[in-house]
Amino acid sequence: MSTTSQFHQEPFPPGTIFKGDSGRLYEIEEILSDRRNPLLCVYRARAGAVKYIVKNMIKGEFEYQMELQQLVSSSPNVRTVVDSNREHEIFIYPFLIGDLLHFSQRKLAIEARRDILRSALSGLVDLHERDILHNDIKPNNVLIDYEQGSSGDVTVKSVQISDLEDAVIVAPGRYLRGPLCGNQLWRSPESWARSRQNHASDVFSFAILMIYVITNEMVFLVSDDQLNAEDSWRYILRRHLSYFADKDGFNGFLQHIGEDNPFYERVITIANDFPPGNRRQPFESWDDVDPVFRDLVVKMTRLDPVLRITAREVLSHPWFSQK
Repeated sequence: MSTTSQFHQEPFPPGTIFKGDSGRLYEIEEILSDRRNPLLCVYRARAGAVKYIVKNMIKGEFEYQMELQQLVSSSPNVRTVVDSNREHEIFIYPFLIGDLLHFSQRKLAIEARRDILRSALSGLVDLHERDILHNDIKPNNVLIDYEQGSSGDVTVKSVQISDLEDAVIVAPGRYLRGPLCGNQLWRSPESWARSRQNHASDVFSFAILMIYVITNEMVFLVSDDQLNAEDSWRYILRRHLSYFADKDGFNGFLQHIGEDNPFYERVITIANDFPPGNRRQPFESWDDVDPVFRDLVVKMTRLDPVLRITAREVLSHPWFSQK
């Protein structure tokens, strides 16, 4: 059995005992993600009978992240830090058993899926109303705690948006510029272009997540060769344009990123390359999808971020009131 005084640059091995700033003792049970240089590992730990998730924070980000997460610590739908260790710059989080990427593969009624999405969206609203931009909305980052009965029935106990380590505070009227945020399969077009990003970028990503949960389709999933190519943007942005471009949104997006952005000409080139036999497939024309749901997604995925509805407006949309 080891103590944390022995470890500064290496991951904590299983069996390591450390004390949180609260005075509670934790024991590392498993390394879930081993990332070094910089050290950014994720662990499962235990304090008594209760499980936790432990994460190394980015060096120098401890105080900023602590202050940011405290802004939403009262939200039942956002997972925030419950303890920490300042010496090692680690955060300690509640343990939730599953995530939406995998949980969505269960046989769930549409009402159950809608309830889960409503809870996750409530977390996003809480973030946005405190000016917090998540930057990495995807099904893996929506955690679910549930109980499964002997007959196989599942009761969802909690739904929380997690992984706030990339989140930043963006004041109204301001933007995040430059970074390539989020995952390839879920990120917004303005993030692909490394252009101005704000809370509308989260809304776009949440819409892609919703399509996955309701239709079981990852709409930006291309072949492995295309996904791993240096110009993977070419194949994925083609789908952005195919499914979600209209005239006003397209022109607004070009204005949003500006002529000096290399993606300005790239996007125009892609838009001009939909020959007969490979025409666009606008999501609003997907006849096998509930029209009320289609209407909501279209409002969330306008290419021009200025034209997208807000997370609060998404929550008020008639689709979330359907029985």
